[in-house]
Amino acid sequence: MFSGFLKNLNYTESLQDEFLIHGSQTKPNSQIEVIASKIKDEDSTITILKILYHLSNQLRYQNKNSIKFNRTASEIMDSGFYTGCSDFALIFETLARYKKIPTIHVQTAGKKFIEKLQHEEDVSIIGHHFCECNINGKWILVDPLNGRILERYNPIDLNIGQYYAFAKSTDIFETGIHNIYENNKKIKEIFSGFDINQFHPANDERKEKEEYR
Repeated sequence: MFSGFLKNLNYTESLQDEFLIHGSQTKPNSQIEVIASKIKDEDSTITILKILYHLSNQLRYQNKNSIKFNRTASEIMDSGFYTGCSDFALIFETLARYKKIPTIHVQTAGKKFIEKLQHEEDVSIIGHHFCECNINGKWILVDPLNGRILERYNPIDLNIGQYYAFAKSTDIFETGIHNIYENNKKIKEIFSGFDINQFHPANDERKEKEEYR
């Protein structure tokens, strides 16, 4: 389903079925299935909130940048720790799909980082991983790491507040990225000559502050 970097998806009804299917990085194991079984099937928004609650209690943070992006959701769950927002998003989407909620993995780069990259080659990568979930035919935005939901959200717009989406996929492996080095190289390659005039106020921070819950 991954259509390429800086290319959006075609949000047709069939897309919902496509994103109920697990990728190679997001296949559930027995531990993930046990967590999913504890979450009773009900309103999808409540299910999402319960998934976020369970994850916040199941995982602890460890600063291990060297293994970012190269673990599966099952490996992350078995380890008991996450290295950042990408790990959290991978486990969230695995659980959400298991609970029959179509979910898209969204990779973004920070807009201030992108602007800085235009003038400096040696700049630290700043980005964030979100998920888009389909609730009753409508796509909403979930920030798994911070436990937030943005319901008034336009998936067509790649502007997401202080971030700009550059990849939408089943999981990170699907984009060809398997470790932090490939990730950083690809982001700099994508945005070194990017036209920042594409930044505009849709899905902006003011709306996020009002509509996240």
